[in-house]
Amino acid sequence: MDPRLVGGIAATVAILTLPVGLLAGLFVSFEVAAVVFIVGWFLLTPLIPIVGNEIWPALRERSQRGEAADESDAAADPLAELKARYARGEIDDAEFERRVERLVELEDVTVGDAERAERELSVERE
Repeated sequence: MDPRLVGGIAATVAILTLPVGLLAGLFVSFEVAAVVFIVGWFLLTPLIPIVGNEIWPALRERSQRGEAADESDAAADPLAELKARYARGEIDDAEFERRVERLVELEDVTVGDAERAERELSVERE
């Protein structure tokens, strides 16, 4: 958030606390006015800059890193990328089916290679 905006919001809350508290004291009760003053000046006024300048940017940065990680995970999973392209309309039904079959074939080859490697290791151990 822009520090000027955060400062402006904090100043507005601090300034509006006085008339709202006075009106609450005049028309409701002293206890309600005390709550308005305490919450406005001792809770909201200091918390707005802390949240706006420290916590909000950290949360935004963290969420952007999470989105980047999600995008890299999707890029690492070819089937997910293929589904996303199909959903966006970049490829048609026939192309989608052809590519899915190709991925399944490649996956079978990879699984077969892994099984063969495990058998070779077990033979070497014996």
